[in-house]
Amino acid sequence: MSEPGKNQETDNRTEYEKRFREKVMAPDSVSIRQFQSAVEGAIKARSKVTYLVWKELKEQYPEVDATKVMASAYEKFGELAGETWGDIENPGQALIAQSSMGGYLVFDQTLKECSETYAQKTFHHCPHIEAFRELGATDEEIKVLCQDILSAGDYGNMNPHDKVRLEFRKQIGAGDDTCEYCVVPCENAGKCSEQ
Repeated sequence: MSEPGKNQETDNRTEYEKRFREKVMAPDSVSIRQFQSAVEGAIKARSKVTYLVWKELKEQYPEVDATKVMASAYEKFGELAGETWGDIENPGQALIAQSSMGGYLVFDQTLKECSETYAQKTFHHCPHIEAFRELGATDEEIKVLCQDILSAGDYGNMNPHDKVRLEFRKQIGAGDDTCEYCVVPCENAGKCSEQ
């Protein structure tokens, strides 16, 4: 005999996984490769602007903490997106809300788990890092751009939602082979903002 609630959790996980897959399916009118290329180009363009603005701030205004300014802007950018997600009650809902077909394809993501209790996807490619390298960024610059600036946007996505928080267990920009994007529930609502 199964544990009480066990079938319900399995049914919910199946429903979340179904909703996740429905969201990342490609339309018939554009080839997947065309779509992927367009999205990757847009992401790389944003990354290049980020890098150039960050470098200019550092050069022209050395008294200003350019990393802090950029991280603050990215966090606000993330919050704007997160505010459009509606009421997020659990990690599965947050992962589905954050995910898109473009991101799934361009970052070569795989879904590890998507449920009420835990959600994780793995990124096997990062166009941000690729763009920074194309502009000659050093490994140390890439680490700052990834962990301090770009990730602030991802964490910002979760700020409007006090029942979940984001953890990166691995990051390509830190030298790891993949990014592990993990959403966990907050045991004590309100403490998630203390990341």
